[in-house]
Amino acid sequence: MVALAGVASAQLDLPRYSHSATHLPDGRVLICGGLGPCDCFALGSEISEANGAFIPGPHIHRARAFHTATALQDGTVLIVGGFVLPYSTASTAELFDGTRFVFLPHRMSKRRELHEATLLTDGRVLITGGFVGGKRSLELCDLYEPALRRFVPTGPMVDDRYGHTASLLHDGRVLVTGGMQFPQNRTLRRAELYDAATGVFAAAGEMADERYRHTATVLHDGRVLITGGMSLERDHQLASTELYDPLTTRFEPGRPMAEARMDHTATLLQDGRVLITGGFSAIGDPHTLASCELFDPATGEFASAGELPAPVHEHRATLLPDGSVLITGGMVVAGGRRATVCETAVLTP
Repeated sequence: MVALAGVASAQLDLPRYSHSATHLPDGRVLICGGLGPCDCFALGSEISEANGAFIPGPHIHRARAFHTATALQDGTVLIVGGFVLPYSTASTAELFDGTRFVFLPHRMSKRRELHEATLLTDGRVLITGGFVGGKRSLELCDLYEPALRRFVPTGPMVDDRYGHTASLLHDGRVLVTGGMQFPQNRTLRRAELYDAATGVFAAAGEMADERYRHTATVLHDGRVLITGGMSLERDHQLASTELYDPLTTRFEPGRPMAEARMDHTATLLQDGRVLITGGFSAIGDPHTLASCELFDPATGEFASAGELPAPVHEHRATLLPDGSVLITGGMVVAGGRRATVCETAVLTP
């Protein structure tokens, strides 16, 4: 077992899950949107102070959940899409400039939530897939051009999907893995690669397991660690992991985690290890996990790293400049009950 120093920290002003947490250039962390108790929208934003306390942030124009927040090269944060009031899917976006949110007049080509946003090497942002609430999953994609503050269509993907991952590889391509298709209600093994120079997606093989609501982490050596998620084929959450090697273009099975989990986090640490925290499992009685694991790319092994101060899933994990990891919000399911939390924790691997 690897020791993990985890201490409870200041509480959020509002309990929330499916929010975003973005590290700002000045060291603060921006918490935005999400859902609260009874799945009500958690309005507004919060910002961490130097002492770790959270204070109410500036007004955000739309209450959002299942959106994305991407730190751009100029220091602003792009907030895109999501589930919004009055209970619909959004095509809108806004920018946080460090002091306020600016609503963008230009919209994406499609409404989307549970999509992915990936910062490309040239500063543009690739928006992939997503879900139009109650209707369908998307294969259509957009590119955000920061210089013009506009979206332009790109792609489309080979497969429509949401709840997938989209990871920037060291060579500038983007690896898309897994996800779910709706209304087919099918989880995917298939992966694809996006070439930013051509705007084209191409099939990139299959994972050993179909999975969605999993994680994908680009390691220092360029490989991509894929962990957990949910498989409808297997009808349960997964403990399995895989490693994608862009040099061989192959997925290879990795060591399993100690626990099956979805809606967990995976954070690349400064020393190259990957910290896995929390998650949800319906194996046995549905429950939220407090357990943490550390993946060592040198050995390919996972080691237990203790537990969070409290179980949580649908939370967010943010790497801080000192190498610690800030855990914010989330949901807990136990004994047939569910609750949204405002607790935070700081983990020091």
